[in-house]
Amino acid sequence: MTSDIASDDPRFAAYDPDPVERQAPVAAMVAETVEADVPVLAALQARARGGSAGEWAQRIRRGLGGERSLVVTARVADELAGYANVAFLSADEPSGYYLTGVTVDPAWRRRGLGRLLTEWRMEWVWGRHEPVWCFVSAENRASLDLHRELGFERVASGPSFQGVTFACGEGWLLRADPPSQGRRRKSSMEKTLS
Repeated sequence: MTSDIASDDPRFAAYDPDPVERQAPVAAMVAETVEADVPVLAALQARARGGSAGEWAQRIRRGLGGERSLVVTARVADELAGYANVAFLSADEPSGYYLTGVTVDPAWRRRGLGRLLTEWRMEWVWGRHEPVWCFVSAENRASLDLHRELGFERVASGPSFQGVTFACGEGWLLRADPPSQGRRRKSSMEKTLS
């Protein structure tokens, strides 16, 4: 598998770290994905990333209901607006819980849903008293900025992590430790994002 971000890549929303105007925040509900959500999410993933909806449905189903994996869905009103995964990976060291992808419908991008889905997954992992890991292309500034804002720190850099090779030649391995007792962030199933 190869991961990379190009500014003209239609799979990703344009990123301006200091925009003159921001889109309006949205209220969203995040919950564990259920089987009935899978066809809609698979179609969204196929539109966003290519491939067939059938292949994506199989991949999404593998993460449902596992003890060491989670798929969460963001809804805006009654619309499925995005989803994200977390899974325990052990192909390489360090083994642990990794954020393994976020997909947001293009109509809802840059409205805070990626952050909300990431925070929800972080809380899920921290509930297991484990650090949260992720790997990001060194060229994906939007993701790197988001993870930095959420307390991730760079642990290593390299051409691949957990079997994912970066087309640009470098990815960053990031880690966020659980907050100390008393500093734990409050988690909410519904948030208004800003």
